[in-house]
Amino acid sequence: MSPEVMGYCSRAIIRYLNGDIALFMEYINKAMELYEEEKKKERLYITIGELIDFATKEKLLSLIAKGG
Repeated sequence: MSPEVMGYCSRAIIRYLNGDIALFMEYINKAMELYEEEKKKERLYITIGELIDFATKEKLLSLIAKGG
């Protein structure tokens, strides 16, 4: 979780404790929106190694070791 998201969460908690529910909801919604954007970006960066199952990796490694 980014520092920006944590900042919005912290502000939201303080606003809730002070009784400002409207601003609490605004900060929470902004934090959730930023968090969801971060999660979408994380999903874009998947290595090929994560997509290939173990058996296929072993076959590829044996091909590389044999030189072709």
